[in-house]
Amino acid sequence: MSAKGVLPAALMAAFVVAAVAFGAGYFLGARRIVLFANAPGRDGVAYVLEGRCAAGLCQTLWIGTSVKTARAVEALSGPSEQAGEIAWTPDGRRVAFIVNGYQLRLFDAASRQNLGAVAIIDPDGFPSSRIARGVTFSGNGAAITFDDCPRDRSGCRPGMLAIKP
Repeated sequence: MSAKGVLPAALMAAFVVAAVAFGAGYFLGARRIVLFANAPGRDGVAYVLEGRCAAGLCQTLWIGTSVKTARAVEALSGPSEQAGEIAWTPDGRRVAFIVNGYQLRLFDAASRQNLGAVAIIDPDGFPSSRIARGVTFSGNGAAITFDDCPRDRSGCRPGMLAIKP
C-alpha cells in the first residue's frame, strides 16, 4: 500500500482479475459480483454486479471480452428482478442471463446488443412456484435445455425451448 493507504493501480487491477477469476461473492467497490461466467473459449466474460440502490439491492448485467472492457448491458429493476444463472452459446457469440428463474434475456456478446427476452417457463405469480435451472444451449445455439423445478420441493422435469439463432 502507498503512504496514503491506496493500492497501486497495477495491484488493484490484479485484485479485480483475481476476484473475478475465483468466482462470485467478491466485492468491487460497494458492489459485489454475485454471478460470473467465462465464454467457452475464455475470450469473453459475463457477470452480475449487485449493490445498494434506492429500492434495496439492485443488480446490473455486464458483458465484455475481459473484466476491464466489460460494460453494463442492463440494470435490473430492484429486488423484483434477480439474475440466477448465466449461459453462453457454445460458439461464445451470445450470452443469456436467467432472470427471476424463468426469463431468458439474450445478448450478442460482441456488440452487447439486447437480442430479446423469452419466458422459459410460464410464471404462475411472483415469485413463480417454478424455476428453470441448469440452462444449456444446444451445439448450434438454436435451442436451450433446462430443468423445470418447483421452488420448494424436489421433482424437476426436463424442458427444451427453441431460440432464434
